[in-house]
Amino acid sequence: MRRNARIADLPQNTTSTKPNRKRKVAEKIAPIKRHNFGGPFRRQSWPFRDTLINYITKTPSNSKAWQKLIQSCKYFFAKNPVLVIENLWWDEEDWCASLNNDAGPVDFTKISLKFWITNKFSATCAPPGNGISLIIPKIYKCGVKYLSLVKDVISYKDFSFLFSNLENIVLRDNIVKNSDGSIVPFEKIFAVLPKIKECYFYDKIDSSCITKNTIKELLQIPHFSKINKLYFYQIPETFDIETFFKYSKKNKHTKFSITFGNSISETYKNRLEAVVDEIIESEKHDYTVLNIMFNGIDGEKLTKLCSLSYP
Repeated sequence: MRRNARIADLPQNTTSTKPNRKRKVAEKIAPIKRHNFGGPFRRQSWPFRDTLINYITKTPSNSKAWQKLIQSCKYFFAKNPVLVIENLWWDEEDWCASLNNDAGPVDFTKISLKFWITNKFSATCAPPGNGISLIIPKIYKCGVKYLSLVKDVISYKDFSFLFSNLENIVLRDNIVKNSDGSIVPFEKIFAVLPKIKECYFYDKIDSSCITKNTIKELLQIPHFSKINKLYFYQIPETFDIETFFKYSKKNKHTKFSITFGNSISETYKNRLEAVVDEIIESEKHDYTVLNIMFNGIDGEKLTKLCSLSYP
């Protein structure tokens, strides 16, 4: 099969709304290097048993080795049409893929091969019908280290399959669902990310995945204490601030920031205010200071808290 996509570096900003952006990007894209992966191939006289060749063909375990294999012999791609790409992202009107400084649009409705994604996956602002549900059946393996997913719905099974190698994740207004349709709590999502280093999580206000047990469950996950940054946004008052604050006073590694939603009650705001007061009034901070923001916080207190949180 011919690769009919043009290939270029992943754009720095894939959310531009300029009407002529697509034309300008196209003008900068290097000419396509065409590779005829399909077409006829000769029967090979392997110095190995067919069972071994079949195993290598059907169960490749390394993306770089597979890329070299399909470039060296048409047989392997013909028997297992999997194409390695580094990045996959939504770019205003099309899905785009890149590999080795080449990039271009991909029409997933017209291809039968599958993709092995190795670096970045950004499904930011993909419209209904073109979201991640369209992509999942076309993914053979996913070893991406960075994910940006905005306003989409994905099953817990698919999320676990695709993103277990993530190091950096941005989740905004998404819903991760169990097989019965129920919402997966945040701690269960976090549990399948053992390599995560930075997490930026925006809760979906009308379908929150933060429960009263979220913090207690997070503290039981071994890699929770190893994450470098964890930023929460639009958080409801089901968040157990007392338990989390107690933990944060022993934390010397992770940078935590919590921005609460506007729907929290005055009673809960008073609880947050007490936490803020304890932090800024303490003479000693031998831990990484927790940053807290909410509508109604005293401006002077917020300034002091930020100076402690972001020295």
